[in-house]
Amino acid sequence: MIKFGVFSWVVLSVILLLFPLGFIVYFFSKDILKYILLIWNKITSAKTLHKIKKEILDQNVFEQEETLEEEIVSEENLYTSRVSNTEEPKDKQEELDDLVDKEFAKRKKKMIEKIVYEALVFRKEGKLDEYEKKIIEWLAIDTNDRDLNKLLADYYFNLGNYKKALSLLKRIIEIDPQDHKAIWQIGEMYLITWDFETAELLVEKAIWINQSNPKYYISMVEVLYNTDRKREAVEVMEKVVKLRPTNATYLLTLADLYAELGDLDNAKRYYFRVLEYEPSNEKAKSKLKELS
Repeated sequence: MIKFGVFSWVVLSVILLLFPLGFIVYFFSKDILKYILLIWNKITSAKTLHKIKKEILDQNVFEQEETLEEEIVSEENLYTSRVSNTEEPKDKQEELDDLVDKEFAKRKKKMIEKIVYEALVFRKEGKLDEYEKKIIEWLAIDTNDRDLNKLLADYYFNLGNYKKALSLLKRIIEIDPQDHKAIWQIGEMYLITWDFETAELLVEKAIWINQSNPKYYISMVEVLYNTDRKREAVEVMEKVVKLRPTNATYLLTLADLYAELGDLDNAKRYYFRVLEYEPSNEKAKSKLKELS
């Protein structure tokens, strides 16, 4: 009897506790469910609005593009009609003069090509005096021909006659300010005379115009080396090696620069690369012996 009473009391206590708790859960669960549904509706609505907005914007852009194209076509048609209405037929004498000028330019070009070919034959045969005379002879007829000026400038430059080469190179740059070879050659002249500041400016400009000629970078390496910027010289020399990766001379120069900087690992690496392409290179062999 006592046990049954205790059990009944326990059951009644549990019911009394769970009933209000269940009521509270039920009451708040309705609000929570409503809140969840509200948030979900907002999310789905936002997605829908975003999609609609995107479609509207895309449509507007497309319509604007079509309108713009129509306006451009319209303006072009208007301009064409105006030009066709205002353009006057050329005078017959003007047309004849144009034909004569074109024919003269064509013949002149063929003539210069022939001169250049004959001059190059003289140079190949070692007849350098005839080569020089031939170019000078025709330069007297056309002092502003770029090809003839370049041939004679190269000839004097390679001979070391920089005084004569310089005047021709200046003329070439007047004809074509973007002639990177002429700019580099003038830079080389300043480099030889130890005017490193001017040389650097000119060589830098030649590299800026043409970034694929290793000779230009080599000149920059000389400038940097002679102005105690050996680390920068190494960086430029790395570019030369990338341009000509199988050139043993360039590899050897880079190895020597690394050795001077005390970077022995890189020095050895490039001395070994020299021997890959030139196994009989004595300098590379002796340097590796010194460093080992």
